Amino acid sequence: MHGRNTDLTRFAELSGLTDPRQIYSAGSVFPENTEWPDGDRLFRVGRLRRKDVMPDNEWGAVWSVMRTLANLHGEEGVRLVVWFDG
Repeated sequence: MHGRNTDLTRFAELSGLTDPRQIYSAGSVFPENTEWPDGDRLFRVGRLRRKDVMPDNEWGAVWSVMRTLANLHGEEGVRLVVWFDG
């Protein structure tokens, strides 16, 4: 089983982190691929990629437009800003 940001309470215990900001950004505290075994589970610091949090089936059209704009104007000339109002 593979998950992201699951059971953060247990991760905090294993890693020794107590500051919630550090728990949510463990990659800035520990090197990538640092691991903590926990019985039949393994906690590992890993880099989230865009596809991990924004799947193509939901955002594919946006990525397509951005690729087209990057081809026209260069990657440095394209930026996506998103605002969610709750």
